[in-house]
Amino acid sequence: MTAFKRKDSLTDPVSPVFGAVSTATMGALALVDPAKLTKAQRRTFHAATAVLTGLYTAVTVDRNRTVLVPLNAVAGLAAAAATLRFADAGDAVESRMVRWLNLAGIQRPRRWLAAGSAALTFVTFLADRAAARKEEYEAAALDEPAQVRPLTPAVRDLATAMLTAAVVPGADALLAQLEQAEEVRWCEDFVSPAIFKVPDDVPRVVPHHQVFPVTARFEAENGFPLQVMLQIRDGKLEHLGIDTVAEPEEPVEDLPDRWPDLDKVQLVIDGPDGARLPVASDPTTLA
Repeated sequence: MTAFKRKDSLTDPVSPVFGAVSTATMGALALVDPAKLTKAQRRTFHAATAVLTGLYTAVTVDRNRTVLVPLNAVAGLAAAAATLRFADAGDAVESRMVRWLNLAGIQRPRRWLAAGSAALTFVTFLADRAAARKEEYEAAALDEPAQVRPLTPAVRDLATAMLTAAVVPGADALLAQLEQAEEVRWCEDFVSPAIFKVPDDVPRVVPHHQVFPVTARFEAENGFPLQVMLQIRDGKLEHLGIDTVAEPEEPVEDLPDRWPDLDKVQLVIDGPDGARLPVASDPTTLA
């Protein structure tokens, strides 16, 4: 199967360049302590934050466009104005968060705030990227009639392993969804992602849009590192897909033609510092 090729553009919200720059920028902004700045420096910092927030909003407000259009510009200007208008209130809230972290015995609380801000931005980028890949795949498959069938054992086993590997809020609800899920197919050949069809009346999870924190890493036959990711949308299972672990120097033309065996994958989860950690044999140790 042909993989989606990389786009290196700061105006494409699903490009690796935009993901890296936005993640680093949001993390860096959280490192600055406005209380230690002079009045003039604080005004400059607030203005810079407003501009960056406006640009980020303008790029991400409409993922289906790669250039700024009037709708994006209006959204960006509104976001910049709101950021500037409530900058002082934001500083006050941030200051209270730092004090709470200090009282909790956490050293260098701003580094933790920066790590959290960067992680949230990166998770949003991954969710947008996964959604974009699904939309691109669906657009390519419009000529094929969709078929709904029971989940293949490989898809069910991989999803179950990921959902039960660690104590993650909402995993039980997702497992219950998996029991009722079917798979939407456009052809009989192997296709990644596997699109889930889940009834509308099932209990949903929060956040409604997320990449499940447990992924299954494995190696392709040529040794290239890959991972299986589980996407959640509107609080329901959306799809199971294969992606690269990191952005390769050259676009990957082909992905595996079947799902990996469970004994060939390593289940990993986001650690406190954002690093990917192997899942412990006893999931309660990660609670």
